[in-house]
Amino acid sequence: MSFDLFPYLASIAFIYTYGQLALHFAPKIFYYFLNEPFAWQKQVEKPRIFLHLIGLSYMYLMVYSYSSLGNRGIFIQLITWLAFILGFFSCYFTWTEKFQVSFQSQLKKNATRSSENFNLSISDSQLGGLYNEMIRHELIDQDRTTVEDFKNVLLKDWKSHDSKLHFKMDGPSCREFYDHLTKKFPNNTLTLKNLFINSGLIFRPDGKKYNYNTLKNAPTRTHVSKQHEVIINIFQKLN
Repeated sequence: MSFDLFPYLASIAFIYTYGQLALHFAPKIFYYFLNEPFAWQKQVEKPRIFLHLIGLSYMYLMVYSYSSLGNRGIFIQLITWLAFILGFFSCYFTWTEKFQVSFQSQLKKNATRSSENFNLSISDSQLGGLYNEMIRHELIDQDRTTVEDFKNVLLKDWKSHDSKLHFKMDGPSCREFYDHLTKKFPNNTLTLKNLFINSGLIFRPDGKKYNYNTLKNAPTRTHVSKQHEVIINIFQKLN
């Protein structure tokens, strides 16, 4: 009678995998039902859960294939073993230091990006060029918005200065300006609502805040804004 090693190794792999999951997540579940605070880093835990779903699916599929296929040849056995090992190591990898370091470094990077800052990656010369072009085409009130105000609003934390932007554009033009700004400089945390509403830093020609629904729905209500060509030309000139 031949000795079949696969079922025993598969059992050990399942015990290890589920044991690690239980040790890691059981305390968090316990604290959750007790309404106690607990550390949950979704940037780390979501990839870990996803890799376990993939890995365990492979493992169960290979166990089922191994037990159900009759007259297994060496080639079929080799594929089954390799696929099972691949599934197991996708689970095992999530508990290694390399996995932790790779995702924790991403956490630190995200933590440095302030939630009250647009985190706009743009050079000083590009920002100055954008301001000058907007002044030239009378899209900004020059009397109430200096170039220093312009830079402070777009680059600094919202509450770290007293600068404001006084635009001379209607809602659809502002929406088009926002779309071109985020497309030209995609490395940012800008949202339409944060830029025009939550920050409290940008105002209409009459000194009031812009209406968010007007800005949000502008593309469906107005095919092109009044300043459509001007805005396109401004952003095309920025290098």
